[in-house]
Amino acid sequence: MKAPARDRPKLPKGYITTEPKGMLTWSAVEKLLRTAPYFWIATTGDDGRPHLIQTWAVWLDQQLFFEGSERTRWARNLARDGRISFGMQSRHDAAYGDGTTDVIRAVPVALARRIAAQYGTKYGPVFKYRPTAEQYTSSHIFRVRPEKVIAFDVKKFNSSATRFTFSGA
Repeated sequence: MKAPARDRPKLPKGYITTEPKGMLTWSAVEKLLRTAPYFWIATTGDDGRPHLIQTWAVWLDQQLFFEGSERTRWARNLARDGRISFGMQSRHDAAYGDGTTDVIRAVPVALARRIAAQYGTKYGPVFKYRPTAEQYTSSHIFRVRPEKVIAFDVKKFNSSATRFTFSGA
Protein backbone atom coordinates (compact mmCIF):
# COMPACT_ATOMS: atom_id res chain seq x y z
CA MET A 1 0.00 0.00 0.00
CA LYS A 2 1.34 3.43 -0.96
CA ALA A 3 2.51 5.60 1.92
CA PRO A 4 0.68 8.92 2.37
CA ALA A 5 2.41 12.16 1.36
CA ARG A 6 4.72 13.50 4.07
CA ASP A 7 5.45 17.10 4.98
CA ARG A 8 5.45 19.47 7.94
CA PRO A 9 2.19 20.52 9.60
CA LYS A 10 1.23 24.16 9.11
CA LEU A 11 1.88 25.89 12.44
CA PRO A 12 2.72 29.48 13.40
CA LYS A 13 6.31 30.53 12.71
CA GLY A 14 8.70 29.34 15.39
CA TYR A 15 6.75 26.29 16.55
CA ILE A 16 8.60 23.77 14.42
CA THR A 17 11.50 23.69 12.01
CA THR A 18 10.76 23.75 8.30
CA GLU A 19 13.77 21.55 7.55
CA PRO A 20 13.08 17.89 6.70
CA LYS A 21 15.69 16.59 9.17
CA GLY A 22 13.95 14.84 12.07
CA MET A 23 10.65 14.15 10.31
CA LEU A 24 9.08 10.83 11.22
CA THR A 25 8.77 8.02 8.71
CA TRP A 26 5.42 6.56 7.78
CA SER A 27 6.56 3.08 8.84
CA ALA A 28 7.34 4.36 12.36
CA VAL A 29 3.98 6.15 12.63
CA GLU A 30 2.08 3.17 11.27
CA LYS A 31 3.74 0.93 13.87
CA LEU A 32 2.63 3.39 16.55
CA LEU A 33 -0.95 3.33 15.23
CA ARG A 34 -0.94 -0.49 15.12
CA THR A 35 0.35 -0.92 18.67
CA ALA A 36 -1.24 1.97 20.61
CA PRO A 37 -3.68 0.42 23.09
CA TYR A 38 -6.11 3.31 23.45
CA PHE A 39 -7.51 5.83 21.00
CA TRP A 40 -9.56 8.93 21.61
CA ILE A 41 -12.27 9.69 19.07
CA ALA A 42 -14.11 12.99 18.76
CA THR A 43 -17.48 13.42 17.09
CA THR A 44 -19.86 16.35 16.85
CA GLY A 45 -23.34 16.39 18.36
CA ASP A 46 -26.37 17.73 16.55
CA ASP A 47 -26.04 20.92 18.61
CA GLY A 48 -22.44 21.39 17.41
CA ARG A 49 -20.86 20.42 20.72
CA PRO A 50 -17.85 18.08 20.65
CA HIS A 51 -18.11 14.59 22.12
CA LEU A 52 -14.92 12.75 23.08
CA ILE A 53 -14.51 9.11 24.13
CA GLN A 54 -11.71 6.63 24.57
CA THR A 55 -11.93 3.33 22.70
CA TRP A 56 -9.99 0.29 21.63
CA ALA A 57 -9.18 0.25 17.93
CA VAL A 58 -7.06 -1.52 15.35
CA TRP A 59 -5.14 -0.09 12.41
CA LEU A 60 -5.23 -2.13 9.19
CA ASP A 61 -4.59 -1.11 5.59
CA GLN A 62 -4.16 2.55 6.56
CA GLN A 63 -7.59 2.64 8.16
CA LEU A 64 -8.79 2.70 11.76
CA PHE A 65 -11.41 0.13 12.83
CA PHE A 66 -13.33 0.16 16.10
CA GLU A 67 -16.33 -1.53 17.66
CA GLY A 68 -19.37 -0.27 19.48
CA SER A 69 -23.12 -0.10 19.68
CA GLU A 70 -24.86 2.04 17.13
CA ARG A 71 -27.05 3.30 19.99
CA THR A 72 -24.21 5.17 21.71
CA ARG A 73 -24.09 8.94 21.52
CA TRP A 74 -20.89 8.93 19.46
CA ALA A 75 -22.30 6.39 16.98
CA ARG A 76 -25.48 8.43 16.56
CA ASN A 77 -23.26 11.48 15.96
CA LEU A 78 -21.31 9.57 13.30
CA ALA A 79 -24.52 8.36 11.62
CA ARG A 80 -25.53 12.00 11.20
CA ASP A 81 -22.05 13.35 10.37
CA GLY A 82 -19.28 10.88 9.53
CA ARG A 83 -16.44 13.33 10.14
CA ILE A 84 -14.21 12.28 13.02
CA SER A 85 -10.98 13.20 14.76
CA PHE A 86 -8.89 10.59 16.52
CA GLY A 87 -5.72 10.55 18.52
CA MET A 88 -3.46 8.52 20.74
CA GLN A 89 -0.28 8.74 22.75
CA SER A 90 2.06 5.94 23.76
CA ARG A 91 4.87 7.07 26.03
CA HIS A 92 6.40 10.08 24.26
CA ASP A 93 5.01 9.27 20.80
CA ALA A 94 1.72 10.84 19.74
CA ALA A 95 -0.47 10.93 16.66
CA TYR A 96 -3.79 12.47 15.80
CA GLY A 97 -5.81 12.75 12.66
CA ASP A 98 -9.02 13.56 10.85
CA GLY A 99 -11.09 11.35 8.61
CA THR A 100 -14.48 10.09 7.60
CA THR A 101 -16.23 7.18 9.27
CA ASP A 102 -18.57 4.64 7.78
CA VAL A 103 -20.15 1.49 9.12
CA ILE A 104 -19.32 -1.79 7.42
CA ARG A 105 -22.21 -4.23 7.87
CA ALA A 106 -21.72 -7.96 7.36
CA VAL A 107 -17.96 -7.50 7.17
CA PRO A 108 -16.39 -9.67 4.44
CA VAL A 109 -14.87 -12.84 5.93
CA ALA A 110 -11.25 -12.10 4.98
CA LEU A 111 -11.38 -8.62 6.54
CA ALA A 112 -13.30 -9.90 9.58
CA ARG A 113 -10.58 -12.48 10.22
CA ARG A 114 -7.86 -9.84 10.05
CA ILE A 115 -9.73 -7.46 12.35
CA ALA A 116 -10.43 -10.23 14.88
CA ALA A 117 -6.81 -11.38 14.79
CA GLN A 118 -5.52 -7.85 15.33
CA TYR A 119 -7.90 -7.25 18.25
CA GLY A 120 -6.90 -10.61 19.78
CA THR A 121 -3.18 -9.89 19.41
CA LYS A 122 -3.50 -6.39 20.79
CA TYR A 123 -6.03 -6.87 23.60
CA GLY A 124 -6.03 -10.61 24.29
CA PRO A 125 -2.92 -10.90 26.46
CA VAL A 126 -3.91 -8.18 28.96
CA PHE A 127 -7.71 -8.06 28.69
CA LYS A 128 -8.47 -11.62 27.54
CA TYR A 129 -10.37 -10.15 24.59
CA ARG A 130 -10.24 -12.36 21.53
CA PRO A 131 -13.19 -11.74 19.20
CA THR A 132 -14.05 -14.15 16.41
CA ALA A 133 -14.46 -13.21 12.77
CA GLU A 134 -18.13 -14.17 13.06
CA GLN A 135 -18.64 -11.27 15.46
CA TYR A 136 -18.01 -8.94 12.52
CA THR A 137 -19.49 -10.97 9.65
CA SER A 138 -22.83 -11.11 11.51
CA SER A 139 -22.77 -7.52 12.75
CA HIS A 140 -20.78 -4.37 11.96
CA ILE A 141 -17.57 -2.43 12.52
CA PHE A 142 -16.80 1.27 12.27
CA ARG A 143 -14.10 2.25 9.78
CA VAL A 144 -12.24 5.56 9.59
CA ARG A 145 -10.65 6.52 6.30
CA PRO A 146 -8.07 9.09 7.35
CA GLU A 147 -7.48 12.28 5.44
CA LYS A 148 -4.46 13.35 7.46
CA VAL A 149 -2.40 12.19 10.42
CA ILE A 150 0.01 14.39 12.37
CA ALA A 151 2.57 12.59 14.51
CA PHE A 152 5.46 13.62 16.71
CA ASP A 153 7.79 12.69 19.52
CA VAL A 154 6.70 14.86 22.46
CA LYS A 155 10.32 15.28 23.56
CA LYS A 156 11.38 16.48 20.10
CA PHE A 157 8.22 18.18 18.91
CA ASN A 158 9.92 21.08 17.12
CA SER A 159 11.94 18.75 14.87
CA SER A 160 9.76 15.62 14.69
CA ALA A 161 6.27 16.99 13.93
CA THR A 162 5.24 15.40 10.65
CA ARG A 163 2.00 15.51 8.66
CA PHE A 164 0.84 12.64 6.47
CA THR A 165 -1.85 13.35 3.88
CA PHE A 166 -3.73 10.46 2.28
CA SER A 167 -4.57 10.46 -1.41
CA GLY A 168 -8.12 11.44 -2.15
CA ALA A 169 -8.18 13.76 0.86
